Amino acid sequence: MTLLALALFASPALAVPPAALGEVTLTEVLAEPISVPDYYGDWFEIYNNSGHLLDLNGLVVTSEDSTLTLPSSPPITLEAGAYFVFGASDNTALNGGVPVDYSWAEVTTHSFNMRLADDHLTISYDGVLLDEVDWDSTWGWQAAANSGHQSQPNASDNEWANGLSLNWCASTTIVSGSIKGTPGEENEQCGDEYNVDNDGDGYAEFQGDCDDEHADIHPDAVDGVEPPNGSPDDDADCDGVRDDGITDDDGDGWTEVDGDCNDDDAGTYPGAVESLDGQDNDCDGCDDDVDFDRDGWTDCKEPCDSDRDGDIDADDGLCYDCKEATDGATQEVIDQCAGFNPDATDAPYDGLDQDCDGFDECDVDADGYKATSVAGPGCDGVDCNDSDPAVHPGAPEDNSNGLDDDCDGVVDLPDSDGDGFAGEDGDCMDLDPELHPASQVALSAQVHPGATEACFDQVDNDCDGFIDNLEACSQAAATARARGGGLCGVVEGGAGALLVVAGMFALRRRRSS
Repeated sequence: MTLLALALFASPALAVPPAALGEVTLTEVLAEPISVPDYYGDWFEIYNNSGHLLDLNGLVVTSEDSTLTLPSSPPITLEAGAYFVFGASDNTALNGGVPVDYSWAEVTTHSFNMRLADDHLTISYDGVLLDEVDWDSTWGWQAAANSGHQSQPNASDNEWANGLSLNWCASTTIVSGSIKGTPGEENEQCGDEYNVDNDGDGYAEFQGDCDDEHADIHPDAVDGVEPPNGSPDDDADCDGVRDDGITDDDGDGWTEVDGDCNDDDAGTYPGAVESLDGQDNDCDGCDDDVDFDRDGWTDCKEPCDSDRDGDIDADDGLCYDCKEATDGATQEVIDQCAGFNPDATDAPYDGLDQDCDGFDECDVDADGYKATSVAGPGCDGVDCNDSDPAVHPGAPEDNSNGLDDDCDGVVDLPDSDGDGFAGEDGDCMDLDPELHPASQVALSAQVHPGATEACFDQVDNDCDGFIDNLEACSQAAATARARGGGLCGVVEGGAGALLVVAGMFALRRRRSS
């Protein structure tokens, strides 16, 4: 074996050893192939995710029952973003055609062992764990023993994601003969199922979702240690670093979990002063939304208590400063604009929208009816008294208060029987208790527009102009038979119709005699 021919060379001064979790990741494994003896055909692949040239001398790889340690010389280095293949043999005539960068044995006995159905590999350097993958029979690797099992491209550089079985699949790319894999090359995308967003978070595996079984894990997530930002020791934002949302990287006192929208810029955090730099300095979701009039609001839309019930809930919308000053505005304009914001009080009937809710205040008494148009510009409602919530169209008329309660243009109409309707309101029976017996007044109180029509009482209960109206009081007539014949149908008026039939029958008998 000639290490110089297999290793990647660079000046030792340029290469540094791996020093942190995830700088080296395991990307592909073929253990116990069927068509090639495993003491020739076993191999696995690693990837340099560190961003710089790595010194691999001294790297340690362990499986369940064996350990592989790279020697201190000659130099073995790996370029950033490159793959490195370890194998039982570098003889492509014996190992199934697999190009191997470092062979751990040239003899017919194992010096390093891997089991297909149940094993694990760990990669470390100087006691620092770099990556670990632990598989068992539930991963299904034994189903295709001639295929290299490889992590999905989005998980290849993510040591947390490549520990999930859903991110591994059997390669379909032929190396040589029946051996399949992509040794030394970027992994293939396996199957159409990786184009499906299984957890409904907006990302499929091929779009970078490193765990497509949990909706709180995707590239746009914030990586914390509790829901909805993932769990402890995971990688909720799929960037290859565990729980990095809880660290204040830029030293501004805010983490991503706290709301820092750019944890690489100390001038960007919630509450920072917004400037005209094309950035969202205060992390409110809007760029360059400067509060020039200093009223506490900008033109950036944000959740607010728009219905003014004391809570921000599903009934509320988004509020924003509808009249913001601009850079270089005069003090007069700035002062004027400061009076327009969601916290301002809207002056009624002036045609202006001081509280930025989209319309002028035209319902001062909050009874659901706008004031009439005579109240001011923009108010084209029908409330004839916008200072009293008991006065509006359809309100019950109080005939003792001197007000037009129902806004019909007439004040205090007499409602003698107390049913809420005066004669001028369409009440066709409005008896005065001082002039009529109590029983008649009681009936009168049940007669008014909208009342239920009682049938066959010879009273127009709903004041629609019809006594016992046909639609409400129709019924099927009884069947009468004479000389084997029959007469049936619907007769309006019920029993009275039967008398008519009987009379017709008597008349026929008299004439026939």
